[in-house]
Amino acid sequence: MNVSTELLVALQSRQDRVRNLCILAHVDHGKTTLSDHLIGSNGLIHPRMQGELRYLDSREDEQARGITMKASAISLLYVPGAATRPEGPKSLPDAAKLSDGYLVNLIDSPGHVDFCSEVSTAARLSDGALVVVDAVEGVCIQTHAVLRQAYEEKVKPVLVINKLDRLILELRLSPEEAYGRLRDIVTHANMVLSAFASERYLREADAVLATDQARADQQAAAAAAQEGDEDGAGGANGGGAAAAPAEEEEEGDAFDPVVGSVAFGSAADGWAFRLDQFAEMYAEKLGCKPEALVRGLWGDWAFSPKDKRVVRSARKGGGGGGKLKPMFVQFALEPIWKAYSVCDPGEDVGGVLGAIVRSRGLGGLVPHKALEHPDPRQALRSVLRAWLPLSEAVLGMAAAQLPSPPAAAPVRAPRLLGGPPGSPPPPGLPDHAAQELARLEACVARSDASPSAPLVVYVSKMVAVPRGLLPRLPGETAATHGSQDHDEVFLGFGRVFSGVARPGSRVHVLSGAYNPAAPTCQRQSAVLGPVYMMMGRALERVEQVPAGSVLAIAGLDTAVLKSATLTSTPACRPLAPLMFQAAAIVMVAVEPAHPSDLPALMRGLQLLNRADPFVEISVLDSGEHVLGAAGEVHLGTCIKDLRERFARVELRVSPPLVAFRESVFCPSELPEGTPLGGLAGGLKPPRVVEATTPNGCCAVRVRAAPLPGGVAGALDGRPELLRRVLVDGEGRAGTGTGTAGEAGTATSASAAAASSSSPSSSSSLVSELEALRSELRAAARAAGPQQEARVLALLERAWLLGPKRIGPNLLLAPPRRQNEAAAAAASGSSAAAATATTSGGSTATESLFDVPANSVVRAAKATAKASAPGAPGAAAAAAAAAVAGTTADAPPSEADGGDAAAAAPPSARIDLRLGSPVAALALGLISEEDARSYGGDGDVGTAAAAALAAAEAAAASGCDVGAAEALRHVVASVESGVVAGFQIATASGPLCEEPLWGVAFELEVRLQQPQQPQQQPGGVSGAGSTQDAEAAQANGGSGSGQQQQPATPNGGESSASGSGSASAAPWSGRLDLQEDVYGPFSGQVMTAVALACRRAVMEADSRLVEAQYLCQLTASAEALSGMYAVLGRRRARILREEMREGSDTFLVSCYLPAEASFGLADEMRRRSSGAASASLMLSHWERLQVDPFFVPTTEEEREEHGEDASGLTNLARRLIDAVRRRKGLAVEEKVVARATKQRTLKRNV
Repeated sequence: MNVSTELLVALQSRQDRVRNLCILAHVDHGKTTLSDHLIGSNGLIHPRMQGELRYLDSREDEQARGITMKASAISLLYVPGAATRPEGPKSLPDAAKLSDGYLVNLIDSPGHVDFCSEVSTAARLSDGALVVVDAVEGVCIQTHAVLRQAYEEKVKPVLVINKLDRLILELRLSPEEAYGRLRDIVTHANMVLSAFASERYLREADAVLATDQARADQQAAAAAAQEGDEDGAGGANGGGAAAAPAEEEEEGDAFDPVVGSVAFGSAADGWAFRLDQFAEMYAEKLGCKPEALVRGLWGDWAFSPKDKRVVRSARKGGGGGGKLKPMFVQFALEPIWKAYSVCDPGEDVGGVLGAIVRSRGLGGLVPHKALEHPDPRQALRSVLRAWLPLSEAVLGMAAAQLPSPPAAAPVRAPRLLGGPPGSPPPPGLPDHAAQELARLEACVARSDASPSAPLVVYVSKMVAVPRGLLPRLPGETAATHGSQDHDEVFLGFGRVFSGVARPGSRVHVLSGAYNPAAPTCQRQSAVLGPVYMMMGRALERVEQVPAGSVLAIAGLDTAVLKSATLTSTPACRPLAPLMFQAAAIVMVAVEPAHPSDLPALMRGLQLLNRADPFVEISVLDSGEHVLGAAGEVHLGTCIKDLRERFARVELRVSPPLVAFRESVFCPSELPEGTPLGGLAGGLKPPRVVEATTPNGCCAVRVRAAPLPGGVAGALDGRPELLRRVLVDGEGRAGTGTGTAGEAGTATSASAAAASSSSPSSSSSLVSELEALRSELRAAARAAGPQQEARVLALLERAWLLGPKRIGPNLLLAPPRRQNEAAAAAASGSSAAAATATTSGGSTATESLFDVPANSVVRAAKATAKASAPGAPGAAAAAAAAAVAGTTADAPPSEADGGDAAAAAPPSARIDLRLGSPVAALALGLISEEDARSYGGDGDVGTAAAAALAAAEAAAASGCDVGAAEALRHVVASVESGVVAGFQIATASGPLCEEPLWGVAFELEVRLQQPQQPQQQPGGVSGAGSTQDAEAAQANGGSGSGQQQQPATPNGGESSASGSGSASAAPWSGRLDLQEDVYGPFSGQVMTAVALACRRAVMEADSRLVEAQYLCQLTASAEALSGMYAVLGRRRARILREEMREGSDTFLVSCYLPAEASFGLADEMRRRSSGAASASLMLSHWERLQVDPFFVPTTEEEREEHGEDASGLTNLARRLIDAVRRRKGLAVEEKVVARATKQRTLKRNV
């Protein structure tokens, strides 16, 4: 090693000489090969092994697969110009290294999409990024993902275009053709970043497809312009294809070769260059300044030998000899193409390379023996590495273009802190703590490395290291920190953002939910163990690490699970959590081969969960341990680690489990030209479902409606934003009353004030909400003119979202006109009472309880009763009952309808239309003025609030006050049960107990008094029944110990509603909740609502929803047929096919179902003989347009599919049955126990 650890430690204290950078790229674009050459510049790798050793790939499976799976860090020294010396930095004295050198903390990250979480951890710890792009493949699918990651983390990127040798030796492009390709790559990369900046594309897959299409359009326009120039006069104003993109480039492009933010090279051969390097080479010879010359080396500029000046490249040369070559081609590419000509057979290797050595003065760097190497490629590498050393070009670009920690801190601080430093502190924080918080955030914003600054460290992931590899101090026999019951020690991989990290310091470990105003929650203490400088495979123990450097910390294995913020003071906001670009789609169930190894497996799962920042571990109700990963490769890595490192037991692994969603039929998503009916379904209108509580006091009616896929995807794709707004209450100051009935939809005043106190955070929240609203409106328009108004109306009525209050399903508030009538009725208006529902009358908006009986289905818990075999539609009914977990009195037909709630006399019921558009108001879908029409005075009312108003009105009229209190309790219980039941139903659908997706529920509740034979004095129900008497004495089981009061006074009239009751019928008698028999009334309502919602999904023509990958495939022309055969069998949908210019390689983009993606890479290689490769990115969820319960009904359908469709392979039903079998649910199938046993007709009587 040419650099001492002491020198690197000394450079840590000079923050202006520190560069923290990560390497980001698509898979196989050359990241690890590039890092090998950078590491080799410090003498850690022999020159012959550079590019082949893969130094930072320390895992065996990384070396075997040839891809990086885990992010690794190493600290390097860069001294400008040292790479051109014979011995590199070793030839310089330590004083020169310390004064002129840079400390480069390099983090190599994976390029495979399955390991995107490692990219997130690398980007969080970096200030800059080297984005590597293959010159042949260009900007690929994962390049988009890593550029977005850099953009979100406010990391400044620079571009390295790698593998220029492939343009020369494989594609055989001329220098002019290569220049056009390089220019297109730079333009494409800038287009991607500009799309992120303008927020034009909210989904990553949309950005990939849109930029690809824009690039294709631009190339077509450039080709047309070139043809026009060739047909025209072609003077000084004839730009041609080369001029068009250059003139369109904006002044503020992130990647600009003229500025020095782009390097070109070949990591395989170990050379690279920047434009300023060639400008310095030619400036003296041409008699100009390098700063002026570098501007002409890129773009539409050429050097005229006749005029001895720089002119437009389209200008004719002297004597009309045609266009002049661009200066980049003439001065940069042609010398390199000349050097690579030695690889052609028959070339004079010594003559060509010797001329380069003499002209460039490389005699002291390239020995004559190297030019006589029998392999021309090796001789070429010796010359190019001495002439254009890769480390000088790349590290020089990093030192000049990427910011130091103090320069990057002001830019990154708002992203890390959730707002700019100096924002108002959280409410309730004492003054001294607020001052300490302001000081801490100011230190983070300037990367204060003074010993007196508060310590702030962000641990992005935990790294498992064998205990024996940890460095020991003299006299130490073994590592004394960490858990002693396992050979693996966990180190926190992080970065110091403020202060100085020292071993033995006591710190506060803050989780992502920590609030400095409540310092006793979400916080624990820990003592820092030894701190290390990461050197790839090795660790160097250091005494301290100041702000601006990365480090590894021991002693946190029991305090940090995956990531956390470490600070010396509790007056600190936790740094923003990591952003992951994928979801855990692929899952498997694991169990030990021997039951006695179960404790070891559980311990191994805990260690794996700590070691991998993305893996998800869960335990099902059945006791299965399920492991979730981002993809097939990531899953294989996790299983290997679990089996060989953490659990160390023999495992049994189930086949991959794919996540699905459940929804209802949406007619706007049918492919154009597809008729309704048949397998597509859609002919059956959704019916209303009714469920009743066990005590018979509450009837619930529900109807389900579809949300277009674009709307559901917009809600599903922004969980963090929805959580901030709907759960944490940011930006909703003064909204909501905080009543228990809302179950969290209203926020506390402190949370609202905390969010509104930060102007920057509020501004960011407003912009994100506006982007969400724009996406929702665009999705509604995309559904078609007939559906747009319906969808927007549903969104404006959003009361709750689910599941987990942030999902893509809606619980709707009642229509506005009914709310207005109910509000007037609650205030005692006789005119409003006249318009309310009385004795089965109708209102301006039809109530679900006014739906005809033949359109209502009663839902009840599953019983042994089944449909009569052989009846029409019996198979479909049995299937629906099996998957819904419910049973109807008859098959879905008119006989299945029933209006049980209507059987109650009008004098014994109260209709409740619960809810108000709380979610719609919080998301800005409706104005506050419109929202007031749903509730009370300036606030969005709830059922409990409306019931209280009715109770007060009853008390004012001289009625029993206890009855009003009882009514308020009942209505609050009803709303609480409705909210909980909705969340339960959306978390587990009826088809296969997967979450619902894109369903809107309209719900109404009716309180009804079961008829009793007679009334006891005082309104107590029950005609001599002992059980009823006991229930009456127990106050309906409420536990109050008092006699139950009637819900409203006998003979009186009242109306209770949640933002709108449509009933003013008189209420008599009492409401016996029987909570001592059936449990709490809210629980009864919850069960009924969940049951009704699940059955409503079945009655609305249920559909299965599957995840779709955006798949990009690269294949040669000979492999196209095999590739398309594989895609056809896997139900892929082709989006685009294009041929790469100058090659026979085709690029195909398609959507591929996640269920069909397993084994794609292996089958593709087999079918194409290795000539095709695929890259996958999670794109979106999509309804499967197949009715899972299709039964032929028409004569044509019977002729095509058979009498009972037994010969039809129903894809949706096959997938549903597979999931149900895995979960141990009932499946409708015929099981043959003994197929060869002879059947006997004898019956034993």
